[in-house]
Amino acid sequence: MTTGQMSPFIRIALYMVAGWLYGSGYIGEEVRSLITEDPAVAGAIEAGISMAVASIPVAWWQWARKMGHPT
Repeated sequence: MTTGQMSPFIRIALYMVAGWLYGSGYIGEEVRSLITEDPAVAGAIEAGISMAVASIPVAWWQWARKMGHPT
């Protein structure tokens, strides 16, 4: 699954998390609308999540190399 295919799933998860945080009272209406309606903020969050997911194989490779496993 490429980043382009993952983007809708990240956006749906972003809406769900923002709704849960708003419903729990952790964030206000302004923050919820900023997260879900501002394309720049949503895009930045999506990029951060995609970058974190993409860094997992690199971190795994570095750990395996450090522990002496074949890479």
